[in-house]
Amino acid sequence: MQFVSMVAGMTDDTFAEVISASPRKIRETLFARLNIKAKKQIGLKVHGKLEERTKKLHDRLKQANTEQENKLCEELMRNWLFTKRPMLKATLDHLGVKNDNGLVDEEPAFFKELTADKVNELVNVLKSEHPVEHIRLYLAFVGVPDESLQAAAA
Repeated sequence: MQFVSMVAGMTDDTFAEVISASPRKIRETLFARLNIKAKKQIGLKVHGKLEERTKKLHDRLKQANTEQENKLCEELMRNWLFTKRPMLKATLDHLGVKNDNGLVDEEPAFFKELTADKVNELVNVLKSEHPVEHIRLYLAFVGVPDESLQAAAA
């Protein structure tokens, strides 16, 4: 349940950003799957209702336990990270990996081999331009070992 854990550990603000980056179909699938209904409202309060639904969704995903929910969380993360291309590009450039504006053609297996020192150096470079929470979520998504991430957190 790796991706559910990532989503559960996000701040509410980051989760709201993740949800807004996802296609409507994925959002509505999650809302329906977790039985979070939209209240029909006419007027300007629609935005507030979406925030309320998003908060409920985040709270429910913190207890998600099926593989299907894990896959949906992975898709949420993937869609959100696609909007973070400058951070992806800066990471890959720092690591000396050939990329196309943050995207690579091959599976990024090299992330699994990063040492704690290399991760710490990377986080220090990136945090001047990007929130540390976003950096850590990206590194966790691509498989940086937990020990390396924990050492960078210290």
